[in-house]
Amino acid sequence: MALAIKKRLGTYVETVDGAPAVKKLRLQTLAADAKAGKAGNAERKLTALSQLDAYVGNLPAGALVLPTGAPVAPTGAPSSAALGNPPAATATGAPQMTAGNSRELLELLVKITDEISYEDVELGELKEVANKIFQLYQLQERDSDTSIRVKLLELLSGLGCECATEQAVTLIIDYFIFLLRKEVSQKVLAQGMMCLFRIGERRKHLVPISYNTQVAHLAKEQLRSGSTHTQKNAMLVIGRFATKMEGERHYVWKLAFYIDSQDSGVRAQALHALLTLGERGSQLPAVLYKRAVEAMKDDYECVRKEALRLVFMLGNRHPDYIIPSDRQQEELRMIDAAFSKVCEALCDLSLQIRVLAAELLGGMTAVSREFLHQTLDKKLMSNLRRKRTAHERGARLVASGEWSSGKRWADDAPQEHLDARSISIIASGACGALIHGLEDEFLEVRTAAVSSMCKLALSRPDFAVTSLDFLVDMFNDEIEDVRLKAIYSLTAIARHIVLREDQLEIMLGSLEDYSVDVREGLHLMLGACRVSTQTCLLMVVQKLLDVLAKYPQDRHSTYACMRKIGQKHPHLVMAVAVHLLYVHPFFETPERDVEDPAYLCVLILVFNAAEHLVPIISLLPTATHRHYAYLRDSMPKLVPQLPIEGASSASATHRIDSAMRQAGSSAEYLQMILSHIEEIFTMTDERVELLQTAQSNLQRLGAIDAGMYGTSNFLETFLAAQIQIEQMQRCASTQRSRVPLKESLAALIRNCLKLQHTFSGLNYGDILQVKQLRLRACALHLVLVVRDRSQSALGPCQMLLQTAGDISEFIKANTKDEEEKPPMGALPLIEPDISMKEPVSRDAQPDSFTRQLLSKLDGISDPKPGRVFREILPLVQQAPPLALPPANDKIRRCVANILEPCPLQSQDNVIKVTAGLIAAVPFVAEIDNLLESQKADMRIKIKYPDQHMHTVVPKQSDFKPIMTEQGEHETNVRLRTTILLSHSVWTESSLVEIQLCLAVRPGSELELCKPAKVLFAPKPVRRGI
Repeated sequence: MALAIKKRLGTYVETVDGAPAVKKLRLQTLAADAKAGKAGNAERKLTALSQLDAYVGNLPAGALVLPTGAPVAPTGAPSSAALGNPPAATATGAPQMTAGNSRELLELLVKITDEISYEDVELGELKEVANKIFQLYQLQERDSDTSIRVKLLELLSGLGCECATEQAVTLIIDYFIFLLRKEVSQKVLAQGMMCLFRIGERRKHLVPISYNTQVAHLAKEQLRSGSTHTQKNAMLVIGRFATKMEGERHYVWKLAFYIDSQDSGVRAQALHALLTLGERGSQLPAVLYKRAVEAMKDDYECVRKEALRLVFMLGNRHPDYIIPSDRQQEELRMIDAAFSKVCEALCDLSLQIRVLAAELLGGMTAVSREFLHQTLDKKLMSNLRRKRTAHERGARLVASGEWSSGKRWADDAPQEHLDARSISIIASGACGALIHGLEDEFLEVRTAAVSSMCKLALSRPDFAVTSLDFLVDMFNDEIEDVRLKAIYSLTAIARHIVLREDQLEIMLGSLEDYSVDVREGLHLMLGACRVSTQTCLLMVVQKLLDVLAKYPQDRHSTYACMRKIGQKHPHLVMAVAVHLLYVHPFFETPERDVEDPAYLCVLILVFNAAEHLVPIISLLPTATHRHYAYLRDSMPKLVPQLPIEGASSASATHRIDSAMRQAGSSAEYLQMILSHIEEIFTMTDERVELLQTAQSNLQRLGAIDAGMYGTSNFLETFLAAQIQIEQMQRCASTQRSRVPLKESLAALIRNCLKLQHTFSGLNYGDILQVKQLRLRACALHLVLVVRDRSQSALGPCQMLLQTAGDISEFIKANTKDEEEKPPMGALPLIEPDISMKEPVSRDAQPDSFTRQLLSKLDGISDPKPGRVFREILPLVQQAPPLALPPANDKIRRCVANILEPCPLQSQDNVIKVTAGLIAAVPFVAEIDNLLESQKADMRIKIKYPDQHMHTVVPKQSDFKPIMTEQGEHETNVRLRTTILLSHSVWTESSLVEIQLCLAVRPGSELELCKPAKVLFAPKPVRRGI
């Protein structure tokens, strides 16, 4: 017996053997759910709240007044009359609340709060439950325990946070406005403000502008409250609900008044609310800058933190606004003054403020040049000239031995008393601010300072040159993360700088770091930088070769580094090529081993330099030409095409390029293949053979053009599944046909799973076609299993029902999204959320086979395998071929490449271990186009020669993004871990296969690469000495 389990986030079906017998199979489609809803009562989601009925009592329909002032309607919805006060006889017919009842009600509310689930609540039920909570709230006496009213407001806000329609959200907000206007308890008012803020955070796109105004006005009234808690929550609501226009006109100045409050929490919340209004688009006036600067001197860290953010925002919003200087009769741009204030915050006693200040410096790119360069100099400056201190001037006078000549008036007057304001027009905090950040004792501050220095250097090339020495010094930091941050920052600004010999000595010293991430980061950085002289180039090459001999596992990153160095320094490489290749001017040197990693590095360097400077080829010895032909074929990504005579790859590449030019672009060729496939589908004879030819053409296109690999491989896999269905459909059409093997059915299901889980970038039409293909495969699987009669059909039948339910939900969900889209030309009620992306075009519709099959299954009340088989058999036998989806160039396939263990060297090195013990094997693989959701499904499969298989789940921390010169790659990651091998005694060494795969269902993994094979030899335990 098998039980089919459908995962919520997937579209596949897992079959688990050994589950208890299922008496009846039910089709879980939306149409069947709708039919069941009509036959009986709809399933209620908020049944836990029904326990409150005993406390509401048998209340007359007109005894309570809803927020709109009208009696309670039968549906629980408020009418459209004006607001009114509840009558005096509100609690008529309800039980009186005693101390015991209040305690019991409070315990019940706490229990309900912990157990309730708000998912998928219907609008009618939501109105009924909200009305019940509203009635129970009004039954509470104002002088009773406030905890009950607080819990009731929390339940009401939970309903509001899960509302899916504008009508439901406005209903909940109406209840809140009505209840809070009549409330006098500050504890309840504070909780009500917090509940409104949560609703605004979760459902801001559903709140109309008119309700934004009402809620903000209600919060404004609560600012006059005597409770600081209420004031702080009211400011949160104002920051979230106030519209842009009202925020600029009224609320900015109202909030600014509370910056001088006696309570530190109110001061901090007022600054935070101003920041929220500014982030939502309100224009904050520049005159707030002075108030924010004063708040930076506050005794409380929370106030200084928000004030620092406000200074940063005002400086970037009004960069050219002129303000008077604090130190002299000078005028400064606001961005320069704000930059100095942020620099001063780097000397704050609080770690969080220092980290924040270091992070904010990187966003102030509009600062003046002199202020920016002052952050790297600790000397006090005045008009860009150094100002000597009194001690320095006195020491200089004593050292000179001169007496006062009297020629200058008061030249021997005491100089110790200097006005501090005359030292510098630049605030002292800006002097060496970034240096203070780089020398901070906490790694968070140092990391943030390095990041900000990188951001500023990217926008200012002159600052990049000045900051180079300081970034190089950070290579010696004791923390690995700080070293990595400095390396990647220097890589980002490499296009602005040229390295000197003294800087290279520090960098190359870090190449022997024990961390592989640091070494690979340095390889990336050295490939991105430029050096100034031949000596520097020789230093880099020699150090890379020495470190490669020490760490042979770094060969891949070393090869890539040599390739970049050769491309950026062709003239310098030409000058040292003879020295690197050991070419003697008179004698012929022996031919070097082309498999030597050091020699390979030199060849990659020289060949890539020759691509940009062809005369280098004339300096190469004859043996190097043969080596080039070998490397061009074995390493085409590292060795470019060169005009070298006798190289076999040159003529082959020329023929391929000419053939590609004659055939046109890859996209045109792909469209031609798709048009041919459409013509093939109209044919009746020899259709399978022609489709197989088209499949091979798609496969070759992906191998030739890497940019079209994802699209062509997706279409090739789709077509392969179509061919398999076509062949199996013939077996289902006649009684005498032989039933295909289980391996053929498993291959078809595997292709469907591959289409669903290894490709990304699919649009709605692509996903719909894949789901329809999966539905056809499941229907065909059930028909063939029933016809075979040698195995149980319950599993395939349940699989078909689950697949049908999944595609039905998918179609209906997307149809509902289309209906809820606003009409063309309609203006949104609120500011659009940038994070919400516009849905893709959904012109694709399910084909006739899918519609008929879903209709047939929907009409089966008790879908047993035999009944389902008889219903779908005519459809499966006469099903037309499913059309291929149109070419989508955004499709990418998840593929992996195992770097360690190396396929070339693992055959020579035997891993020997005592039988029963464990051998640790380093494992490194690069995975392209891996989504974040797929990391949890990644597995390492180990297959031993006796067919035993082990599956290893790598840790999430083992996945690291691959770094490039532009930063982290979005979807390409590197998996670096250690796998453990162990087995009983073998007579001789045998191959163990290691492979990366995606576990999409139990017992079924999708391979992402070819297996890497290592020789493993478990030896018997030695007895005695």
